[in-house]
Amino acid sequence: MINVNLGIFGHIDHGKTSLAKQLTEIASTSALDKPPESKRRGITIDIGFSSFTLENYRITLVDAPGHADLIKAVVGAADIIDLALLVVDAREGPKTQTGEHLLILDLFNIPTIVVMNKIDIASEEDIKNTETFMRAILNSTNNLKNAKIVKISAKEGIGIDGLKRTLKETLDSMKINRDIDNYFKMPIDHAFSIKGVGTVVTGTIHKGKISVGDEMRIFPINVDVKVKGIQCFKKDVNESYAGDRAGIALQGVEPRQIFRGCVLTSKDTKLEVVDKIVAKVKISDIFKYNLTPKMKVHLNVGMMVVPATVVPFQKMDFEGKEVNIILNEVKKGDECYCAFELEEKVVAEIGDRVLITRLDLPPTTLRICGHGNVAEFKGIEELNIKKIVTREGKVVAKKDKLFVEGLASSKTSAEKLIGEVVYVPSKDIRGIIKGTFGTKGHLVVEFDGNVEKGDVVILRRLRNWG
Repeated sequence: MINVNLGIFGHIDHGKTSLAKQLTEIASTSALDKPPESKRRGITIDIGFSSFTLENYRITLVDAPGHADLIKAVVGAADIIDLALLVVDAREGPKTQTGEHLLILDLFNIPTIVVMNKIDIASEEDIKNTETFMRAILNSTNNLKNAKIVKISAKEGIGIDGLKRTLKETLDSMKINRDIDNYFKMPIDHAFSIKGVGTVVTGTIHKGKISVGDEMRIFPINVDVKVKGIQCFKKDVNESYAGDRAGIALQGVEPRQIFRGCVLTSKDTKLEVVDKIVAKVKISDIFKYNLTPKMKVHLNVGMMVVPATVVPFQKMDFEGKEVNIILNEVKKGDECYCAFELEEKVVAEIGDRVLITRLDLPPTTLRICGHGNVAEFKGIEELNIKKIVTREGKVVAKKDKLFVEGLASSKTSAEKLIGEVVYVPSKDIRGIIKGTFGTKGHLVVEFDGNVEKGDVVILRRLRNWG
């Protein structure tokens, strides 16, 4: 059996949970809206898990909330899946959260099948319009242009067999590689106590393997634990591997100590507990707002979404040295580095994916700013971020010789510039300030090309930012 994690995404009330009920053979943690708060509110408020088999695949269903306020859980779900179903009401068509979920799937490059639901109560015109609209949206993505569209009614069971065939064909075409030989890492999504067993945690194993008797550690609470037992969908096993959905009984920790964002990991882990992250990011092509220094955002790292202060910057060569230069604004489509000061500690390693969101924006607005990967763990002060201060002067003639004026206002200030590099941008000429002339701040410059009276001369100097 090949273990696969299948996420179900979509706008509220478009039928995600109804579809999960159609597919589910074994229910598991928070599956099918079992939590009391879900039943009271009538919506999925947490990530739910269940499973079914499809020939040689054992598929874990990850049911992600569609409500606008619960995007944090959606991002956490996207981080643990191999393949996605995006459910769209055939009558209503795509809504705001449909777009947000699709953008997350596109940014994370997760293969996706669009499932048009409720075709039993939609007119032919509705179905045609929704399919046309969804195809246009898919064509605007970077990674999901060839996503298939399947029409079903989850309530009536119409089209489910066809959906399963499409799932099987898609899975057969995918190369699902599991990182079994690495250290062990499993983000914990639920923790509870079972009488006679003790503390049990559940999660999807990202990498490595785990065996009964292994000694592990839980980050960020730094508690050492021992594995008492392992289950994979109600079956006791001695070992579990990357890609598996597992329930693990642990000795040495209480459920109340564990929260969403904790990670079970091996003693040889490369994970770190940090509140400072530098990531190389790309801003979404359709995000309407700009990122500016010290703006408040939310950063998704693994299963956690935490408030953060962002400082965008670029790495550039300045006089033969690499320096970090502040960016006063970052617009849609831009690529840059961002330093994040987090309000809570998270568990991460170099290379981890991050997602930047603006959850302060109204839910009717696209709130996903961009995505990237962790590059290093440094604070804003450690990065020594600079700003470039530019002065403009010009070439003048005095006593048949050429000097530069306008870069200094006096002889004293001119003397402080000796040794600085200047440029004549119109001629791609470089010069070095060698001395001063007179008392009004004129400069003697040695250029590596021919300059003339009136040429504009630029002096760029680094200053501390912030």
